[in-house]
Amino acid sequence: MAKKKSGPPPGPTKTFKYGMPIYGLAWPEGTTFYVCGGGGSVSSGIKNRLICAEADNGVLTDQIAEYQFGLKCPMRLAIAPSGKSILFAIGNGGMQRLDVEHRGKVPRFIEITGSLEERIKGITTDVKAIAFHPSGDYVALGADDGSIAVYEWPSLKVKLDLSGTRKLSEEAIKDLDFVPYTAATEASSQVPNRAAAVKALMVILDNGSAVALDVDKGGVVLCRVQLGTKGELKNDKVLLISSDQRLLLHHLPPGMERAEFSRVKCRTPQGARASLTCLMNNRNGCHVGLWELGDDGLLSMRAACKAADAAGACMDVSADGSLVAVGTSEGDVVLLGCRPHLRVVKRFPRAHMVFTTNITFNKEATYVLSSSLDASATVNSTALPQPADFKKILVFVMLFITVMLMCLLQVVRMLKREGMTVKEIYALVGLRPKEEL
Repeated sequence: MAKKKSGPPPGPTKTFKYGMPIYGLAWPEGTTFYVCGGGGSVSSGIKNRLICAEADNGVLTDQIAEYQFGLKCPMRLAIAPSGKSILFAIGNGGMQRLDVEHRGKVPRFIEITGSLEERIKGITTDVKAIAFHPSGDYVALGADDGSIAVYEWPSLKVKLDLSGTRKLSEEAIKDLDFVPYTAATEASSQVPNRAAAVKALMVILDNGSAVALDVDKGGVVLCRVQLGTKGELKNDKVLLISSDQRLLLHHLPPGMERAEFSRVKCRTPQGARASLTCLMNNRNGCHVGLWELGDDGLLSMRAACKAADAAGACMDVSADGSLVAVGTSEGDVVLLGCRPHLRVVKRFPRAHMVFTTNITFNKEATYVLSSSLDASATVNSTALPQPADFKKILVFVMLFITVMLMCLLQVVRMLKREGMTVKEIYALVGLRPKEEL
């Protein structure tokens, strides 16, 4: 058997259409990925399905397994960190969970029963955002009515419920993610695992603002970030970062005027502070901003970079935080590097014919997979072209000059053997002898 080549071979884009508008996408460890979508809550001829397929060395396969939802259309999906369960947000409200069995080559989907099924059915809100805690012990849900809930996983015991009069806002929850956080009063204590000290949530609202919550203190608001659009502070170039005790003004970089939050992902590289990567949109296009949640509970932006002229629709960040992938409203895919500084490193124009709905890296971040309403999934290699080796270029130039000089000397010798004088040789090449200079 021939050995597989190591590493991702840079090559053409690989695309496959799965016969339905794709609304949800996940790529856990390995080559197997999952997409969900369909025709909605009425009989349109397009089935509402979960599809399982393979992405191996930049090539996508047809579906290898599926699960049909009937008239319930799955709009979002998230896979538990263990990889053994998938959680779905249903389009007309409610949630559904499937367990995945990997004993054979083809995954098998198992419906839950008993008390877990009853608890899932008890979630009736129209969920717009799902985020698992990296430990797999908690899951956060953000709904269309502005409510937020955090559950212990897999028991679904309620840890935090911000609904009814406790809602942050009447605005829909657009995205959210867990953030490692150590309160200032605890920062001086000996915390062996800083990431596990306190759980916070970064929440993106549909009006483009962001809110940081302390989950362990009942959802207390740590700070809010929004455009300065009221009273004397009205300024398109300023973000207001506020808490109960402080108000800070953050001046946006040129080109990011009136930028609003759209998506958020938190990554904590080993030995480093947690970084919040935020997708932000304005009239000029989409931008990626790198934010931090300080021990004082305030958010601050460390860096920003324009990603594309079109609005950003989805975003993912590699596990080590070194790469960011953005899918746009025009079907483009943009790859950004975060080290040593934030910048665009690769573009994949027209990866899809229409709106990009989801984007994700594989675990090693060697490939990025995106999906669209046009029923397509597209995989691209993240391999970057090798930088120019200036030492090799210098050696080549010196070698070329040496060869040319040797050829010139040989020509001069031949001309002397033919009887030409030095003056005649100089005249032949258009130069004057030294004694005439």
